[in-house]
Amino acid sequence: MSSTRSILITGGGSGIGLEMARLLASREQSLILVGRDAARLQAAANELRLTHGTEVHVHSIDLSEPGAAQRMFEHTQEHGFLVDTLINNAGFGIVDAHVDIEPAQIYRMLQLNVVAVAELCRLYGELMKQRRAGRILNIASTAAFQPTPYFAAYGASKAFVLNFSEALAKEMEDYGVSVSCLAPGPTDTAFFNNLDPQRIDEGHFFGKKGRGDPRMVAQAGIDLMVRGGLTQVVGAANKFMVFSNRFAPRAMVAALSKRMLRPSPIHSKVT
Repeated sequence: MSSTRSILITGGGSGIGLEMARLLASREQSLILVGRDAARLQAAANELRLTHGTEVHVHSIDLSEPGAAQRMFEHTQEHGFLVDTLINNAGFGIVDAHVDIEPAQIYRMLQLNVVAVAELCRLYGELMKQRRAGRILNIASTAAFQPTPYFAAYGASKAFVLNFSEALAKEMEDYGVSVSCLAPGPTDTAFFNNLDPQRIDEGHFFGKKGRGDPRMVAQAGIDLMVRGGLTQVVGAANKFMVFSNRFAPRAMVAALSKRMLRPSPIHSKVT
């Protein structure tokens, strides 16, 4: 068992979560990495231990399953982990017309992006409130700031994370607990691996050339978490887009989002 103060990172085996883990491990922070892929988590933990000599624990669990957040919380309690920092980074999205997406996929996405975030913030947040100390960092998206046709449920899930985080921050600030929300734009991670590359070719808003550096996003998140603050949009272009949306009619913003996010047509090869 361990009574070491630990930072728990969901989705910590790859992408932004792993980059955050690397940055925090370099500061000799004790980490708990959570994700679905046990082998990937173990590889990340081995790297961090070897490179930084820090204490790293892993827990493989699928947070898109009902009740998983509670089971994860019970696991950390049973092993005596004192989670003083929670980073809700895990999430996924689907680019397609909403009515064409399999219901089970929509359910899993909302369970992970919305329900698990709310549950983990309640479970760990309650203990932080009792201790009158702690930090929570939730990862939203620039998709949270406007309607996102063809990315509808994902964008709405991140709008929940944004508004939930800012409300929770106000509830917790009188108890020594800081809650912050990071809003990156498209970032070059495994997030896009499950999307048909033909649907998001280089002319698409999500094309590879337009994606941000996960290391830069991770650094912005760690800096926000350490200094405290409500919400930060990552990247000058993303900040300009979010700022501009405030002054444009919502119908115009929705129409522009539709044009930017509509999946590219799949062209059959001629043989």
